[in-house]
Amino acid sequence: MDTSYYHNFITLVQTGNMTQAAEILHITQPALSKQLKYLEAEFGAQLINIKRGQRGSNLQLTDAGKIFYEKAQQLCSIEESTYNAVQQLNSRIEGTLRIATSASRSTPIVQQYLPAFSMKYPSVHFEIYEGLMTNVVNQLINGSAEIGIANIQMVDTDKFDILLTQEEHLYALFRRDVFWTDREHDTITWEDIKQCPLSLSGGSVRMIMQSSLTNMEYLNVTAITTTKTSAIEWASSGRTVALVPMDAKEMVNHRKMSRIKLPEFSGDFKKAFITLKGHALSPVAQQFIDFYKAYV
Repeated sequence: MDTSYYHNFITLVQTGNMTQAAEILHITQPALSKQLKYLEAEFGAQLINIKRGQRGSNLQLTDAGKIFYEKAQQLCSIEESTYNAVQQLNSRIEGTLRIATSASRSTPIVQQYLPAFSMKYPSVHFEIYEGLMTNVVNQLINGSAEIGIANIQMVDTDKFDILLTQEEHLYALFRRDVFWTDREHDTITWEDIKQCPLSLSGGSVRMIMQSSLTNMEYLNVTAITTTKTSAIEWASSGRTVALVPMDAKEMVNHRKMSRIKLPEFSGDFKKAFITLKGHALSPVAQQFIDFYKAYV
């Protein structure tokens, strides 16, 4: 909410002089006069009588001006106290953020979100657990973690509430100095990729098997790994093209690696942020979810 006109009106009344008020506010006198006319037009009443040619205080509040001045002071006071209260709340956010994620999902969280969150809330500590979906479930149930991150298709909605979701797509990652060195990467198709030696993560296997576009038996699979991190490591060695599910903002911190989205496998693939059903998030966890939503 922009209350600058209200603040300026208060300063004008307190100084009692248009010229002095303009100097204090570091704006021109015509600009301040224009603001006053705007307020009077907005509220449909004259707020100030100006006595021309008089030194010192040359302003006199009308009856409407007295009401407006009192309410403007109250409004500005509320705005200031609200701002201070929110700032104090932010500074008091402290404790431990406990997150349990399925395989390899902690990497983008640590790379992209926790550094900025940590800078904003330096009193927060972090515990990140990574494992199979059964581990995520157990850690949420026994209280070791408060937020879980998993494939939405694996979430038991009878036990867990979904806090937010984020779309994922299948991507091909490869060394650009090894594969298709003579071609522009935006010309590479799924037909080209499936002829190459492939490393697949568990998530990509599920996405491929749910698609009618290809049969796993006809792919040149060098390695199937549990995590996409391992699949990408195979690709970073130059031996394979990795197929992994990722969200659009997720980064790949490997030199000479390229990433291509495979729209053929687009579908209802999402990762979900979950918590125990009916569980009220702690201030730290709630702040993180709100922080994450702002970036998605």
